[in-house]
Amino acid sequence: MKQLIAIATFAVLLTACGGLHGLRDTTPKMSSRTNKDVATYLQCVRAKWSETAQVGGSEGKQESTLTATNKAGANMLLIVTQDGTGAQVIMHETQDPKKEYNSAYRDAAVACL
Repeated sequence: MKQLIAIATFAVLLTACGGLHGLRDTTPKMSSRTNKDVATYLQCVRAKWSETAQVGGSEGKQESTLTATNKAGANMLLIVTQDGTGAQVIMHETQDPKKEYNSAYRDAAVACL
């Protein structure tokens, strides 16, 4: 019984973490620059993405990230780095290939530029 519980727990953890793993290795869906500072840009995108997805993120000295996962299986990673008076923005994304592409997350990231 203990072994079954351990296996079930491991499977749940693997599923939860598996969605965002390897996103940095995919071809970016968007690469752009904004005149906004990193915090202002991330705040704008977070507000839009959180309407339809679970959003998380981290802030660092060199780069800040925003991640999102929705119920349809889409996973997004936004990497934002300070660049002079603005910021460099790179977005990676994966979606369920069996479903029609949903550009809402990319569109939201572009709208905040």
